[in-house]
Amino acid sequence: MGTFPPFLRLSGDPMRSAYLQCVGGVSGDMLLGAIIDAGAPVGNLNDAISSLGVSGVRIVAKQATRGGVHGTHAIVEVDDSSIRSYRLEEFIRITESSSLPASVRERSTAIFRRIRKAEQQVHRQTEGEPHLGELGSVDTLVDVVCSVVGLEALGIDRLYCSPLPSGSGAIKTSHGTLPVPAPATSALLELAHAPVQPPPGNIPDAGEMVTPTGAAIVTTLAAFSQPSLSIEKTGYGLGTRNPDAYPNVLVMRIGWEQ
Repeated sequence: MGTFPPFLRLSGDPMRSAYLQCVGGVSGDMLLGAIIDAGAPVGNLNDAISSLGVSGVRIVAKQATRGGVHGTHAIVEVDDSSIRSYRLEEFIRITESSSLPASVRERSTAIFRRIRKAEQQVHRQTEGEPHLGELGSVDTLVDVVCSVVGLEALGIDRLYCSPLPSGSGAIKTSHGTLPVPAPATSALLELAHAPVQPPPGNIPDAGEMVTPTGAAIVTTLAAFSQPSLSIEKTGYGLGTRNPDAYPNVLVMRIGWEQ
């Protein structure tokens, strides 16, 4: 499993850490929502998109509720003229050639390379660029890069994550109908030996609770353990669906490690 590389700091300094409680799972937009809800300026994230050189794309943050929980729903809006499919090598090239800080470029490209490894495993490839399907949209580029930018904006030294809910049922994708979790998600979890638990209440129709993008980010950047924190703030990132059985929320708790 990955760990968010600590920033350079004096020996003995306390660490500012974030813990992700994946109540409703984790996806790119849920993580962005939690980051924004915890105080990262949306303007900084949209500046990062501009630094990538992609036009007609922006993040919009809306206040909403899931179950009884108030939080932020982050939406990646894309103009019709900017909709296209990307290859992973394009995501890496765009990120590496941007004016973003080196730490953002390095962490983001590490996530993209993990996606590539998982997709190659799913498609039984040993080399070459795998077909990405939905992961080939500009949303993936934005979710990954802006999540890293947002974590740095919040001053996070280390990221932790709870066990991930498996979800249940099936989803329709460009590859056809797939089991939940999707094969790309399963491969990412397998590569990281990530802990997985049943969906809330073992409900049979929980749907997709961990997306490939969400899995790629947390398995690259987070340690799957719960630290002792002196909590400073909490952010609530909302998913798109609003099921009755559980609050579709990702909770981010930020504080100093004890």
